Order: sequence, then C-alpha cells, then structure tokens
Amino acid sequence: METKIDSRHAKVSAPPTVQFDPARHLEFSPPSTILPMKDLGYDSTALSPVAVTEPFPLLSHEGVLQHRRELFSDDVLDNCLSHTYPGSVQLRGMAPRYAPFIHQFWHSPELLKIVSDLAQVELVPAMDYEISHANVQLGPGGIDAVRKTPIEPPAATATEENGDSEESAPVENPDRKEEIIKWHKDSHPWVCVVMLSDARHMVGGETELLKADGSSLKVRAPQMGGAVLLQGRYITHTAIPATNMPERITIVTSFRPKDPMLLDETTNANVRNKSQLSELYYQWTTYRLEVLAERARLTLASLQERYRENVKKADAQGEEGFCRMETINVPEMEKWANEQMKYLQQTLYEMRPLTA
Repeated sequence: METKIDSRHAKVSAPPTVQFDPARHLEFSPPSTILPMKDLGYDSTALSPVAVTEPFPLLSHEGVLQHRRELFSDDVLDNCLSHTYPGSVQLRGMAPRYAPFIHQFWHSPELLKIVSDLAQVELVPAMDYEISHANVQLGPGGIDAVRKTPIEPPAATATEENGDSEESAPVENPDRKEEIIKWHKDSHPWVCVVMLSDARHMVGGETELLKADGSSLKVRAPQMGGAVLLQGRYITHTAIPATNMPERITIVTSFRPKDPMLLDETTNANVRNKSQLSELYYQWTTYRLEVLAERARLTLASLQERYRENVKKADAQGEEGFCRMETINVPEMEKWANEQMKYLQQTLYEMRPLTA
C-alpha cells in the first residue's frame, strides 16, 4: 500500500485564471507511424486494431506550462501526492477541483477527436480521477525537491554520453536500476502519455512492450509536449528509467470507449492503492451505472422498435396491445441480462477491501 504524503486538507483553489484554448494550448501533428496489434503478435481487440502510436506533438509550450502550473500547486501537492515506488512519486485525482484547466483540456472535443481518431474508436476519459495522473522521477533531492519543481521546465544540457559537449552536469536518478513502474497491464483500455520535461538528450525513458512471442519492443519516449497513445489494457509494458535529464515528469490520462455497447474491461487493479478511495469509488460506481443505464435504454429502444415492426406485420389494423408475433427472444435476453449482471458483479469486485 502507498504512503500518503502531507495529506492534510488544503484551502479550496481559486477560480481558474486560464481557460483552455485549442489555438493556444494544442499543437498536434499526427504520428509518423501507428503500430497495429498484429505487429506485436496479437489479434485486434474488440475495441481496435491499434496497439500504440509513435510519439507525436500534442501540447504547445503554453499547454505544458499550464499543466505544470496546476500539477505543482500547493493544493495538488498537499492532497494528491503518493509515494508508491522508491524512484518516483505520483500525483492523482487533482481534476477538476485542484486542476480546472487540466480538466477542461482532457474533456475538450478537440482533444477527444485527436485520441479517438488515432485509436480508431471513440474515446472519453475513463473517470475524472484518471485525468493527468503524473509520474515524477525522483532525483537526488528526493521528495522535498518535488515541491520546488519550477513551472518552466529546466533546460536539458548535452553531455559527452551522447556525443556533445557538456557545460553543466544534469541531475540524474541516483539509482538507475530502480523501476519507475513494474511490468503491468493498465487498468483502463487506453492511455495517453505526455512528456512535460525537456527530453532532448534523454537516455532511456522508453516504453517497453511485451510481444506475444516473449520478446519486447521499445517505443521511444516523446519530446516535451509530445505524446504516445497505447492500448495499455491489453499489452504488458513497463517504463524504462531515464537519465541525462534535469527532471522527468510524464502525465497519463486514461480512456474508455464512449459507446456503452462496446466491451468495457476497465478495472481498478493498479490504482486502488494510490487513490482517495471514497472519491474513486464514487466516480467508479456512477460511471458504471451510467453505462448500465445507457445499455438498458438502448436495449429498450431496440425492443420497442422490433415490437412496432411486428405489429405492422402481424396485425391487420396495425394496432398495438395484442401482438401475435414473438418480440422477445428469451435466450438472447438471457445472454444480455447475464452480461449486465457480470458487469455489476465486476463493479462490486473492484471495490473489495485493500489487503495489507
């Protein structure tokens, strides 16, 4: 279980002074390559044939700065910081209360169109709690240095390690062997990973993907403001520690399919031990009930339309109320009901007590 740090109540943040503006805060260019699942040796999932994109530009410099401004505010650091691995800390659950701009950004139609087009399926944020989860790789200053993180990213300096001259040695992770995160599959179908640090001379930092044959494939890390989109629920992967950087800050926003009728295998497996459970479970339960309610509404509408068609075919007067044609396919309805009960059972299972 994680260790919460400085988890005292902080004052409510002031109203946002910066509103999301796609012309100012987005700087998108399509990735040069989109890798399909088959290239990793896997079949396409029920959601998409896409496995992962090459890095692509996403945030403008202003967009990077505003993300950093909200992420490293006192409110976020006081309430949302967890120490879950020896080499890094995480910031979670800050939007919308402590990070209104970030909330606007990741819910904007412009951003959602970008990720949906790349994933080849319409996506929405999994939950507000899963917007802009930040991973901060610790340097020699440890956790105390996180509170001194500047809004303007420190400039990376070249070193002899990559063939360039060196003016001043950048800060490196004191233990390069420490994992940022273990091999895992994500809790949510899709993740968008964005770099908020100057990564021009970064050594390491790639995302490593496990292929079906047991070998692995490294996807290079994005540059500052750049992103990678990954169908992370279905691909085992890890993050390689980075060196030769003054800092390494990435954010992860998780997505699920917008269509409630599509497969939804979202879990809380990797996030329960690093979240405020009272808030996480509220968001989790309400999203699941919204999906169930929409599935029921769509199924109802389909049955009503089928009934009307049957009345037209079977009743000479075309009047409802005594249709002699079968509308309900009982095995079909049983299958649908069992799927919804399984969905409800999984909803409850994902809120089971944490183990020590």
